[in-house]
Amino acid sequence: MTPSQRVRAGLEAGFAKLSEVDDFMDELPQTPPRPLDNDGDEERLGDVTFTHRFADAPGDGETVRWHYVEAGPPDGPVVVFLHGVPDSWWQWHYALEAFGSEYRCLAIDLKGYGQSEKGTGDFRQEGVAVQLEALLEQLQIERFSLITHDRGTPVGDHLVALMGDRVLRYGRGQQHLWHLSPDLHPQQAMFTSPDAPSMLAGSWPPPTSCSPSAG
Repeated sequence: MTPSQRVRAGLEAGFAKLSEVDDFMDELPQTPPRPLDNDGDEERLGDVTFTHRFADAPGDGETVRWHYVEAGPPDGPVVVFLHGVPDSWWQWHYALEAFGSEYRCLAIDLKGYGQSEKGTGDFRQEGVAVQLEALLEQLQIERFSLITHDRGTPVGDHLVALMGDRVLRYGRGQQHLWHLSPDLHPQQAMFTSPDAPSMLAGSWPPPTSCSPSAG
């Protein structure tokens, strides 16, 4: 099905705006990337101290290196946060500040994001959920509440299916239950177009950041 004239016009206007964004980005000064974190590094958000953690857990014939941030009392009720695209644990830093005085909060960099594993292996949503289950088992998380957003939500759906008897509450945010229809979501064509802006190219940290020697 060919996109309607209204959709085509919207795409063309979107590409024009993205070109303006590219020009604006070129004018900005270069900002050095944030240094990689190490296990045990601490930061402060308001009255809450949060700690960077790295853990290796079983994967699909591999060992998956996870990065997550932990805040709150070790014996508090556990809340696990899964971010969306193109984010990392940082998406939840206000939530950690708000709840970290009472709850044990775990904001995890999903596989392929932030400082978590970016090597070969199973990156299917169901596969990542199985690997997250292995991480939570390793961290001895018995019962927890789950909060998700965007692309973290399909992974969260599979995780709840695997561990439903241990999930106290599930805050499911902004993601489809089924595959998107390209007729209703033309932004996919924009993202995959050769005219996509340079801001979609590259990532930080680079893939080598998840090797055992990095943190």
